[in-house]
Amino acid sequence: MLLARVSLAISGNSNSGEWHQDSGFRWKELDSTSPGRGGFTRLNTQGAGIVFTNFLSDEKIAENRVLETGSGVAVGDYNGDGRPDLFFCSLSGNCRLYRNLGNLNFQDATAGSGIDCRSRICMGAIFADINGDTRADLLVSTLGGGVRCFINSGDGHFEESTDSIGTASPFASMTMAMADVDGNGTIDLYVTNYRTNDVRDAGQVDLLSIKGKTVVPAALQNRFLLVEGRVQEYGEPDLLYLNDGKGHFKAQSWLSGRFLDTAGKPLKHAPFDWGLTAAFQDINGDGFPDLYVCNDYWTPDRIWINDGSGVFKEASPRAVRHTSASSMGVAFSDFDRDGYVDILVVDMLARSRSQRLQQMPAYTGPPPQIGEISDRPQENRNTLLHNRGDGTFEEIADFAGLSASGWSWQPILLDVDLDGYPDIIISSGHTKSIQDFDANEALDAKRPHWQKINGMVNVNGTLIPFQKAVTAQRLLELRQYPRMDSPFHAFRNSHNLTFEDKTSQWGLTQKAIRRGVALVDLDDDGDLDLVVNPLNSEPELWINQESAPRIAVELRGKSPNTGGVGAKVTLRNGAVPVQTDEVTVGGKFLSGSQPKLVFATGASTTNMSLEIIWRSGKRTSITQVFPNRIYEAHEEY
Repeated sequence: MLLARVSLAISGNSNSGEWHQDSGFRWKELDSTSPGRGGFTRLNTQGAGIVFTNFLSDEKIAENRVLETGSGVAVGDYNGDGRPDLFFCSLSGNCRLYRNLGNLNFQDATAGSGIDCRSRICMGAIFADINGDTRADLLVSTLGGGVRCFINSGDGHFEESTDSIGTASPFASMTMAMADVDGNGTIDLYVTNYRTNDVRDAGQVDLLSIKGKTVVPAALQNRFLLVEGRVQEYGEPDLLYLNDGKGHFKAQSWLSGRFLDTAGKPLKHAPFDWGLTAAFQDINGDGFPDLYVCNDYWTPDRIWINDGSGVFKEASPRAVRHTSASSMGVAFSDFDRDGYVDILVVDMLARSRSQRLQQMPAYTGPPPQIGEISDRPQENRNTLLHNRGDGTFEEIADFAGLSASGWSWQPILLDVDLDGYPDIIISSGHTKSIQDFDANEALDAKRPHWQKINGMVNVNGTLIPFQKAVTAQRLLELRQYPRMDSPFHAFRNSHNLTFEDKTSQWGLTQKAIRRGVALVDLDDDGDLDLVVNPLNSEPELWINQESAPRIAVELRGKSPNTGGVGAKVTLRNGAVPVQTDEVTVGGKFLSGSQPKLVFATGASTTNMSLEIIWRSGKRTSITQVFPNRIYEAHEEY
């Protein structure tokens, strides 16, 4: 164990912004000048130098509804000046890189950066040092192209190296997450894949009738399934890539024994799931990154427990009794500060009773069977999995007041009021309210029933291509649905596993169609702000106005894991006896946050200490920790 102590000569007041070196770490005073009213204030985005809109037309949605999932935002210091920069993904390929100039000002640095996505539909992004050279590289997930990799050359320029890195695929890649899954010091990559297009946009599926029985043609059996006479469409298989330490990735087979079923046996087929979000976190406290995968539609969520060597076993249904149905995003935290990591997953249940009466269920699976203990029902609502500490979880979203947050995408967990307990902010909204009962009933009554002959259909006496007719009809129907702009949904932790709605009090009622959201300390005051990439409106920068004392922590890990990914950081004797958080990369819906951790100190001014348990198992201890400072710990010391 490395024991580091701040010398008395520098433990008092010092000039803000000046780093002070000590054994194995350095620190500086934070500039905590917030007015103290709490909550958030929205920054004028264009005034900050960010001019960008992720535009999606109704015409494009009618052609391919997958585009409605939107795009994300990545945060990272790509030029090494200590300030977090921003990268916004675009469905038109018009992605933008913004360099942080300080003082809440940004400059478009896309031109000349080497990042060219104009030929791609870009969904998500993360910054991460994938080759161990201390520079933040950029990974961009695309629709139908897998993950594009841009290697940071260290001079503000990137080189696209996708082919040599090995992450291109024909899939619709969504959220990415990184962790050292096998303990060899490199950070590996998990990519959720959705589907490049949706059969519902094609209008119909051509099946076969053999001896009076309807069957799926052999060529389509990895895409469609017949269940009680209904056609269900599969998604695309996710991909786990192992890193060789030099930034080259190798995809792992689902059937190689890397993934095991609940009985501990290798899988017999790859899960063809509708993957939206995946996140790594040590769920069971054994020091190894486990994996939660959020899947849309009828495909179930996957909970994979890591044995430490990078072999993942599916969690028993008895460990988690039910999950959300249309899971969009997941987040982890010890909500009640009992030492165990809890899990929050968001779905689409409307907040008000009147809205729920108008809301069609997105998923209607088989009802739970009395006495059946081996199934895991999917519920059309959020789920909060409270960790019992014995490898099992109790689902308490209703009790906690968190079961409904509208059409949700990503739960963001941060201690907004810096009282030592994590609060919740959820991005939400959709282009159209397609679950509206009344709108769907009216559309059903007027929907045409075409007969396709040689690829053509008769529309008002004119023969036109079937696909063109389907797209035109879908566009007509889309315009009949009401818009679904939505506020954030914000909940304050009441310290007893219940939460209070604070959306209005925290200034987050402004409506939009929000997709990717990430955490970032924009004003360098040691608390975490929000950056959002909405659909059809400019990005949003929300500044956290809390002035309560805090401590911020950043890590410098040993190469190749220079970001300290997977390290656990614990503050003792702060606002609560113990606060622990884990350094993660990606895992937010289509997005990646700044790897800065923040802890509340409360009134404590003495006896506070920090402990870092690195992914390698090494420990760093820092004693005589003081509030309103940022500490940067170094693993290699």
